[in-house]
Amino acid sequence: MVPAAYMALTHATELQSRGITHLGFEFGKETDPWDLDVYTRDASGDIDYGYQLKDVNSINKIKDRASSAAKQLQYEPMRHGVAILDVHQPISRLTSKVFAVAEREARKSGATFLLRFEDGAITIPPNGSIFP
Repeated sequence: MVPAAYMALTHATELQSRGITHLGFEFGKETDPWDLDVYTRDASGDIDYGYQLKDVNSINKIKDRASSAAKQLQYEPMRHGVAILDVHQPISRLTSKVFAVAEREARKSGATFLLRFEDGAITIPPNGSIFP
């Protein structure tokens, strides 16, 4: 398992390398239904992109992590939500049933899901935006 703080810092570093400088970490209280691990702000200071980062040890855990991420990305004023699931298995192990769950959660939440496997990645929906 990769520590959440490490995942957040790694993602923030990637955002910075893309020229995004207005970043924040851990937006949301324990009583809030949303929880953004990393977020970006637009020029007016509003939250633009919010990210939920999940470490996934097995293909079957994608279902739980996708559902959890979708719920945590429900911050209304945010322009776009992105769930990034780092799956510690090869993409060939992904079943159509598990993929359908991730696809459904992405559609329900209106977020983009990026499933990163040991040997490839899938973006749901295929044209979904990951970066501002």
